[in-house]
Amino acid sequence: MVVSNVIPHNCPSILPEDTMAVSEAISTKWLTQGPLVSKFEDALCQYLSNNNRKNPLRGAAVSSGSAALFLALKALEIGNGDEVLVPTYACSSLLNAVYLVGATPIILDISDIDFNPTVDMVSNKITDNTRAVVLTHTFGVPTDTMAFKELGIRVIEDCAQSIGAKYRGENVGRLGDIATFSFFATKMITTGHGGMVVSDDHTLVERVRDYCNYDGRKEYYPRFNFQMTDFQAALGLSQLDRLSDFIAKRLSCSGRYESALGEKHSFVRQTPVGPGLPNGYRFALKLGSNLANAEKLMLDRGITCIRPIIPEELLHRYLDLSPSDFPCAELVAANTLSVPIFPSLSEDQIIRIVDGLTALKDTIDSK
Repeated sequence: MVVSNVIPHNCPSILPEDTMAVSEAISTKWLTQGPLVSKFEDALCQYLSNNNRKNPLRGAAVSSGSAALFLALKALEIGNGDEVLVPTYACSSLLNAVYLVGATPIILDISDIDFNPTVDMVSNKITDNTRAVVLTHTFGVPTDTMAFKELGIRVIEDCAQSIGAKYRGENVGRLGDIATFSFFATKMITTGHGGMVVSDDHTLVERVRDYCNYDGRKEYYPRFNFQMTDFQAALGLSQLDRLSDFIAKRLSCSGRYESALGEKHSFVRQTPVGPGLPNGYRFALKLGSNLANAEKLMLDRGITCIRPIIPEELLHRYLDLSPSDFPCAELVAANTLSVPIFPSLSEDQIIRIVDGLTALKDTIDSK
């Protein structure tokens, strides 16, 4: 069956108010970093704090989520001789950032339940040279940040996929030593490219600002331009205003997909461990040997599903480490399929995905 109107796996939600916000920003002729960037920084920190004035957050908007990771490590003064723990089931930007500051990445396996490392996995890898661990809250499923902080090392929350997710009632990005965000086109909110570094330790944020602002200085050391533009920030502000609607739409879709699968089926969902509230960034299913057939069945119905991270992309494989040392990540990478769940899905598209999942369940469970 050939379907002409194929549903993509992801698509940004851009409304007329987004276009108007960007147009108004450009019309001011302030095209570089300016007042809207500052406003966006304040707005995101206020959102994350949930109006809690204790330990107020401060943010520095930057050019990308990858830049934010690098700058977070720089702000923590991590460099040569230091080790940084990173999960293998993650984007290679984690490796890039660690190597760019001269540190050594130490790779962690993950739980095959929530796709995040466990406290024991991190504890077992800590040495005298360990300076930090990066927690990714994978696919918007939060992990217990405070439990990792008790290990006595710095905690960097990589919230590229998880803005709006909560753990014990707190927004992710609120409880680590420092947090990074990505506003790439496929993320929860977008500025095209863009990112932010956030912390309640204002000294860390000022180090990020110092590194990105190199003009008019009396002293010299190598800095770099990682700045966000005002028209990007205008889009970010417009998107942030609708973040709660985005999350509600994603979670509504997730609920409908779960209903289509029913209570008894052969699929295994990525689920939080403990009192975590995901933001619905992905609807990820572990399908085992049924993965290839499931991907084809959905595509035949005009529904694009993806394998979020294939085994060859696992960070331990990039470093030529033994796959047998990372069994859960290998299992998840080989068996997981992600179903479209973005907020600009139309009702007709959602119904097609629900029907596709129903057919998938019937096909697999009848074997």
